[in-house]
Amino acid sequence: MAMGKLMIFLLQLSWTVHLVTAIQRKYIFPYGTLSGDLTLQEGDDETSKVLALKRPLYFYESQFNELYVATNGIISAQDLPMEKQYVDDGFPTDFPVIAPFLADIDTSQGNGAIYYRVTESPTLLNRVAQEVHRGFPGGHFTPTHAVIATWENVAAYEEVTRATGPSDRLNTFQAVVAYDENDSYALFLYPEDGLHFFGTRPKESYNVEIELPARVGFSRGEVSFIFSRMEGPYYSVTSNEQSLKNLYQVGNTGVPGVWLFHIGNRYSFENVVPASVGGALATPPPRGQEGDDSTTAEYPETFEEEPDEDYPPIADPDFLSPTIPEFLQPSHLDHDAFPGQARLQPYGGDLPLTSDPQYRENDNHGKPPPASGPSGPGEYPANYPARDPEPRNQPHQPPLEDVKQQQQLQPQAQAPQVFPRPEHTVLEVFPNNRGESSPHMESDPPLAPHGGHFVSVVEEEDVDFDTGVIQYSTETKETCARFQQQCSQNADCTDYSSGFCCHCRSGFYGNGRHCLPDGAPHRVNGKVSGTVIVGSTPVDLNSVDLHAYIVVSDGRAYTAISEVPEPVGWALMPVAPIGELFGWLFALELPNSQAGFKITGAEFTRHAEVTFYPGNQRLSIVQTAQGLDSENHLSVDTRLHGDVPFIAPGATVQMEPYKETYQYYPSVVRSTSVREFTVVSAERGSETFTFQLHQNITYHDCRYGLRAGPETLQLTTERVFVMYVKDENILRYAITNKISPVGEPVQVNPCYSGTHDCDTTAQCLPGEGQQYQCQCATGYMGDGRNCYDVDECVEGLSLCGAHAQCVNLPGSHRCQCQSGYKFGFDGRTCIDVDECVEGIGLCGANAHCVNLPGSHRCQCQSGYEFGIDGRTCIDLDECRSQPCHPQATCSNTLGSFQCQCQYDFQGDGFQCVPSNGHPERPKTQCEQHRDSLQGGLSPRGPRPVPGGLAPGAFVPQCDEQGQYRALQCHGSTGHCWCVDSRGQERAGTRTLPRTPPTNCDRPDHTERPKTQCEHHRDSVQTTSPEGYSIVEGFLPQCDEQGQYRALQCHSSTGHCWCVDNMGQERAGTRKPPGTGQPNCDEPDRPERPKTHCEQHKDSVQTTSPEGYPIPGVFVPECDEQGQYRALQCHGSTGHCWCVDSRGQERAGTRKGPGTGQPNCDEPDHPERPKTHCEHQRDSLQTTSPEGNVDGAFVPQCDEQGQYRALQCHGATGHCWCVDSRGQERAGTRKPPGTSQPNCDEPAVVPPTQRPETVCERWRASLVDHYGGLPGPNHYLPQCDPQGQFNPIQCYGDSSYCWCVDRDGREVAGTRSHDVVKPACVPTVAPPTMHPLPRPDVTPPPSGTSLLYAQGQQIGALPLNGTLMDSERSSTLLALHGSIVVGIDYDCREKKVYWTDLAGRTINRARLEPGAEPETLINTGLTSPEGLAVDVVRRAMFWVDSTPDKIERANLDGSGRQTLFDTDMVNPRAIIVDSSTGTLYWTDWNREAPKIERSSVDGHSRKVLVKDGIGLPNALTFDTATRQVCWADAGTKRLECIASDGTGRRVIHSNLNYPFSMVFYANHFYFTDWRRDGVIALSRDSSQFTDEYLPDQRSHLYGVTIATTHCL
Repeated sequence: MAMGKLMIFLLQLSWTVHLVTAIQRKYIFPYGTLSGDLTLQEGDDETSKVLALKRPLYFYESQFNELYVATNGIISAQDLPMEKQYVDDGFPTDFPVIAPFLADIDTSQGNGAIYYRVTESPTLLNRVAQEVHRGFPGGHFTPTHAVIATWENVAAYEEVTRATGPSDRLNTFQAVVAYDENDSYALFLYPEDGLHFFGTRPKESYNVEIELPARVGFSRGEVSFIFSRMEGPYYSVTSNEQSLKNLYQVGNTGVPGVWLFHIGNRYSFENVVPASVGGALATPPPRGQEGDDSTTAEYPETFEEEPDEDYPPIADPDFLSPTIPEFLQPSHLDHDAFPGQARLQPYGGDLPLTSDPQYRENDNHGKPPPASGPSGPGEYPANYPARDPEPRNQPHQPPLEDVKQQQQLQPQAQAPQVFPRPEHTVLEVFPNNRGESSPHMESDPPLAPHGGHFVSVVEEEDVDFDTGVIQYSTETKETCARFQQQCSQNADCTDYSSGFCCHCRSGFYGNGRHCLPDGAPHRVNGKVSGTVIVGSTPVDLNSVDLHAYIVVSDGRAYTAISEVPEPVGWALMPVAPIGELFGWLFALELPNSQAGFKITGAEFTRHAEVTFYPGNQRLSIVQTAQGLDSENHLSVDTRLHGDVPFIAPGATVQMEPYKETYQYYPSVVRSTSVREFTVVSAERGSETFTFQLHQNITYHDCRYGLRAGPETLQLTTERVFVMYVKDENILRYAITNKISPVGEPVQVNPCYSGTHDCDTTAQCLPGEGQQYQCQCATGYMGDGRNCYDVDECVEGLSLCGAHAQCVNLPGSHRCQCQSGYKFGFDGRTCIDVDECVEGIGLCGANAHCVNLPGSHRCQCQSGYEFGIDGRTCIDLDECRSQPCHPQATCSNTLGSFQCQCQYDFQGDGFQCVPSNGHPERPKTQCEQHRDSLQGGLSPRGPRPVPGGLAPGAFVPQCDEQGQYRALQCHGSTGHCWCVDSRGQERAGTRTLPRTPPTNCDRPDHTERPKTQCEHHRDSVQTTSPEGYSIVEGFLPQCDEQGQYRALQCHSSTGHCWCVDNMGQERAGTRKPPGTGQPNCDEPDRPERPKTHCEQHKDSVQTTSPEGYPIPGVFVPECDEQGQYRALQCHGSTGHCWCVDSRGQERAGTRKGPGTGQPNCDEPDHPERPKTHCEHQRDSLQTTSPEGNVDGAFVPQCDEQGQYRALQCHGATGHCWCVDSRGQERAGTRKPPGTSQPNCDEPAVVPPTQRPETVCERWRASLVDHYGGLPGPNHYLPQCDPQGQFNPIQCYGDSSYCWCVDRDGREVAGTRSHDVVKPACVPTVAPPTMHPLPRPDVTPPPSGTSLLYAQGQQIGALPLNGTLMDSERSSTLLALHGSIVVGIDYDCREKKVYWTDLAGRTINRARLEPGAEPETLINTGLTSPEGLAVDVVRRAMFWVDSTPDKIERANLDGSGRQTLFDTDMVNPRAIIVDSSTGTLYWTDWNREAPKIERSSVDGHSRKVLVKDGIGLPNALTFDTATRQVCWADAGTKRLECIASDGTGRRVIHSNLNYPFSMVFYANHFYFTDWRRDGVIALSRDSSQFTDEYLPDQRSHLYGVTIATTHCL
């Protein structure tokens, strides 16, 4: 016996020793290069490069913006000193230290590796948030960033001698520092078998055998104290070697080896606070009986074997927890000592990223905690399930098979008995392992905000729902059959194992519940309310209107808020986040991304908080989306509350482009960002402020389908325009947005850059390189560049059914029920409105309402009849018809009458017998019901039925006692059913004719919910209130389970057909009467998935619910493979047309009835878009319905659609010349009878009596610039008859228009690329009311900058290396009324030179503050363009493109001379190589373009390039390779060639429209007229490296480089 007990004791001891383990390595946070980590250099004393933090970290109470990771097991907020200054010393240290294991560690010679990174991964941050919630259950923590450092298999420093090799004692541990804007927390993780050494020997131990224990903890470092420095606070986790050895055996989070600490706070912090859960090892159930009710899948649970009842478990009596001052005995433990645990969470699960208590689920759902029992004081779940080892750097994802097995194989054994433990042992409780449902796993998971579930459990059909893992009833399962109406009419419903989800069909986008047509522009309507305090003045906004217009094809969002009073209108200009919501919802999508509307749909709530600095004003924005209105427009209500800074009236606000990272979780999207904005006012000049934006967007997430969405996406906002129009009290925001994966490289395809020319109602489909296609949006037709709305109602493409009418919408349509009908439970089928139930007071007094299909009628009550007016019910004198017994007296009453037997008679008045007869019992309810239908009358009975019983009326059957017989049958229809004692039909007992009746003796079964078939059947009215049958109504037949019978027949028409399980007719199965019934057991053929054509065909409702065909509906024709037939015809209208493979009509193929069918085998001829001339010609009505209309002038267009130079009026005989835009050239009109004008002569502008205005000078200069014949793609200022700027200006003949003020300056935010041009006020004031800025110089920051010409200004763009620093860009010189084209820089005198096309001058200015322009040449210039400065020879060269010549002069304007004025057509760019004295220029003569060279004195002229070029606009010199390089707007190439004409090579072959170019530091920088910006391209990689787009959208001309010294 003693030997047996000894063996049991040793076995128990072995169990305990074996199971004192920590978490496994696979459960620590993912690390390694595959996880994006950096690797610290090998060595004994290495420190990482600085980790710059995007947001400051608070360590203790101090703020730090950078961290360092060091070899010796520490993370510091300062650069570390040499290790000998700290590695052998204890705490505190002189510098800030986070020490998971501070010791003398050495990674030389391959002894392990150290990894580190900063992460914003929502999955990892979510995991940290859960840990903090467990350890600090009362706190609120939402981490935004985390630093993860991992020491893997690192060794202690040892002096390696010949006698000793490398140590095999290696340690692995990890530190995670996570923080938000207020708090910081640290996690230390020590995996199982991860610690093999616990101290290191000092390097200077002088052969003394001593080992210093490692230190674990935190030290603030020295802090300043008045005029000295003092030691800061510190916190030690370990105190001796034994506590180090137990690091992996315990933890303060409830998990051995995992330690959590609160290490800093923004406002007040005294010292580190450890978590308070506790976590020594406890006794587990026997192996093989472990439950799997873990709270997370990231860590393993720890289990020991069940102890023998005679022996207690063994624990280390010397170990004391550093975080729990007093260890609890089992009797002292209560549920408060173990705060609620999060429920089952797969890695990256559905809990929101927060430890806010409002999101914490109550594990017991309001129930008291379980009482103490044999398994411990209350059975709460352990946190970590045991798993097998996995790769170190992959997050653990339990396989679905494991989940299913664990759900099916719940342990049934009794929980082990727990015995007393040693005094210093801390208990950890374990989950219920007796097969019962754990208290934290109720059937309903907790809800996320707005109803989204936190937990999504995948159930398969073979899952046992009684396992206790989850309680689920298939009767309450949400299915498409029951809830399909929740999906959009443009979505499909898909059933999953535990519910259903909606998915938008092809051609539409959204979340399935709300779907919009792809590519179509969208509108948003709503109201703005709330109170905004400006300074100290509160201003109320009382439901003012908000309207937004979004061009989805290129991500532009325009928002306007009306009736915004001062001063809040000015103050809200920086609050562009109001409109940014719409930019995110409908952003231009780059690959592998999706705009917000695809995630949220049209129902969500956005909470945003804007904090302004330096004033700390806070503004709360709550925007609630309430679905799509009847016009398919999004409805959003906005509420504002809080403070905003005061902005002076008349000020302007400029906001820089920015990028913002959005983090996505189930049911919530979050982002945080900091923005800058600049306020320019006359009183205070230019001031820069910032604000911080926090936002949460909560929405309904479909938790049943597969989630494959991104964790993070990046919203790039390229342009932000804000303005307040005081005169109209309108606040405007204009924003251009793109969404892409974080860090995605710049996409150059026009679809992604927004430079395509697709219609605003079209999608841009990217191809390879710069290739793309335009495809009209769903609901539109055309060639993609011109799209027109399809009227689905006229074309028969609507989905509207019977009793519904189609209403066309832009790009779509909607169905509305006819009068007397409403949408049924499916939201699509129109069913009759029961006016009698819904309409009170329809009928007058003494009348009752009778419902009819689509209508109703009024019927007088019994005892009343209609009066003379046919509407009023008056009393009927029943006594006139002598209804009583001859021995009775009749008395008339209102609505009734009374029969009373005479004296000596007894009875009910209808039957009277002498008083000595037997008394009759009163009639029962059944007998009264029966007799009332058969014409029998009670003493106060209803009016008799004239002519006896009506055919088809149901008469109840009564037994001998006058009670309802249990089984009732309808004599006409053959239906039978059971009734209760009151004659009410018992649900589910009705049987059809020729089927056995229900056994009415069986008790009622629990009534299941009605199915769709039963809803459908019961909604069809088959009898009137009087019991008459309503013929012609189709009544669906349902089986015993309430499902649609496969065979359905119409009792009136005799048609029969087969249906699917949703009651939808199976195509091709309908048979008319007399042809037999279809065989519904045969499977549908073909069994392949339905094609788009077949789905289209099936979606068209051709029959009403009663089975009658619906005339006028177009049904597409599909071939045997289900593809659209090339020829489609409308059966009702007779029109025929050809379609493509998508069923889209091929333009120009439609033919009317009687005109023959089109030949659909002919290939499409690509139809170019109509030109301005053709649009104008076709828009003029040349014939009336009766014939020709006299007097209408119709312009004449040539074969290319351009205006013919000579135009004549057929009616008047007048002829005149026009320019390329169709505008009459002044002085060319000739009356009839005179010769026609010669339109080949150049236009002569007649002299004016007044001086030319700025608008006229600008226009004339550009006309000259374009050679007298500006093309349709050229911009010309539009002037009114007085020479002033038209308030609206448009680009060529396009719809790209904007508003200008009286000085021709663009009004910010008014640009539109829509058919509807912007509404511009002729007398609108300039954006700023202060005087125009003086034309003086504001020099750029020190360093190298690009200088670029943009209309009336010269801009400066500093370079940071080779990258353009857009944040520091500025206006160098504002030149009102100028058009700056050519530009160059003199590096010796630091002066900028430029040509002015409008002023016809050449000018310069010194780059000094306040320097003013100096005009050098102001005569003899017509169209000065390119300009080059020869720094060595102190000369300048320029081209004049109208007289076609090249001139030179000294830099002060003297010594002017003409170098060349022959053999040139359109000289454009010019450069000079000062080192060799060589001049180069381009001539973009369309007939023979070329690049030439000569000496600077005009000698040795030679053609350098003449082949393979088109429009060589830009020219520069590569000083490194000594090559001339040009950018060609015709060939789209950037090429280089040696000065002798050899070595020609292509640098890039896919440019847009380059204008000017400069070379610097192996990069080409060129202005681009398509992008209206500066593009950087690397010469070595031939790749675009950067892009700068100024806020002001207009063409950029010349560009040059301004260096600090001459190169």
